[in-house]
Amino acid sequence: MRYEPGMIQISERADLPILRLAHRAGHLTMRQMYESLNISATAKTAWHSFRWRVRRLAEREFLERAKVDSLGVVLSLGSNGELFLQGKEPTVVSRASRTGHGSSRDQVWHDVEVFGMQMALRRAGVVRYWQFETEIRTENRLSSHRYAKDYDAIATFDVSGRSGQVALEYERTDKSERVYEEICRKLDDETRVGAFLYLAQNPQLQSLLVQSFCTTRRLVYVGIMQEFCTDPLQARLIDARLGATRGLGDLLEATR
Repeated sequence: MRYEPGMIQISERADLPILRLAHRAGHLTMRQMYESLNISATAKTAWHSFRWRVRRLAEREFLERAKVDSLGVVLSLGSNGELFLQGKEPTVVSRASRTGHGSSRDQVWHDVEVFGMQMALRRAGVVRYWQFETEIRTENRLSSHRYAKDYDAIATFDVSGRSGQVALEYERTDKSERVYEEICRKLDDETRVGAFLYLAQNPQLQSLLVQSFCTTRRLVYVGIMQEFCTDPLQARLIDARLGATRGLGDLLEATR
């Protein structure tokens, strides 16, 4: 098929994976995108080709590209990318959760850091499957068999023969007591997943989360994000109900 001069031709082999990843991640940096796609070529040639492809997609609004202090260039799905993916994906594709309020600086940082967590845990070899928040949100909107909350991820961990599905949440900043009470109610009502892992930005937030979730009936472990992503097998997690120190293996054992 010939295209008129100035029109863009989307490659299903090279462009489609970029658009799919931008949609699932919400926001991610150029370097995260490049590393996640595992592009096979000499490093210099591959990087220059990738940058050209991203620039081309952004110019035609298939991607949105923004410069964010301390993060660099951050990518997200553009309006034309949304329309294109709607004809390619087996589920609904929507940018709604990442436009308007969803594109705030806090949301961008949150998305980028959650994506970095996913990358680190995959490199550590402890994650078998990762369902992104954008996918969870769409499922909750359209399915009658919903999760109680739009979690940041549903992760299936696999460690030394022990496997388990865990709802994962990343806490960058604190919330009000009223909000945590509402979250506790949602966790208690959850029927699709039996364990929850909250990763906090710092020890103070970890302590706040343990205190906030001590009354829940569900299994909630709380850790520090950097510590867990650096060494998920040895990272110290706190059982919010008991206040006891546990590990990822204990969490997976409890999900059986």
